[in-house]
Amino acid sequence: MEPHGVLADLLGRGDTAMLTPAQLSALQTMATAAVAAMRATGCPARLSTAQCIVESDWLTRYPDHNVFGIKATDSNASYCFTQEFEDGTWRNPECGFQNYPDMAACFAAHARLLQGGVYAAAWKRYQLNRTNPRFLAALDTYITDISAHYATDPDYASKIITLAHGPHVAAAIAAARGQA
Repeated sequence: MEPHGVLADLLGRGDTAMLTPAQLSALQTMATAAVAAMRATGCPARLSTAQCIVESDWLTRYPDHNVFGIKATDSNASYCFTQEFEDGTWRNPECGFQNYPDMAACFAAHARLLQGGVYAAAWKRYQLNRTNPRFLAALDTYITDISAHYATDPDYASKIITLAHGPHVAAAIAAARGQA
């Protein structure tokens, strides 16, 4: 079976027409890493996968395995231009981004990042509500809470929520759970 065959089967051939073969393959890779990180840390795979899609542009832009655009906190950085929304205008500053040995390390660092620091209160609220039958509402609240600090894009939360709720991400995560 081709790399994205399981995912394509879960989605049904009609729905996959919206994604290219490269996007389907990238989505399967992202979902597999997100499910592994979720099992290790509890960070929701839907969130990680959706953010990875946006931050890495379907795994087409990720210097040194940094698929989440995590800014550098030490000298272990790669510098590149990015887009930031500041003072009502899109700008292209050069920023230092953290380096990772592989994608799994980046997913683990992303999960730890979203559970502490400025995100700790949002993580705690999410933990209290994640077993609620309205799981997606709890996830949406968590995404909204973290987005104000995570990204400068004023539409970031809505982009992540839309992707996290989408059939492609749901099917990719279901396929990744079935593979483990």
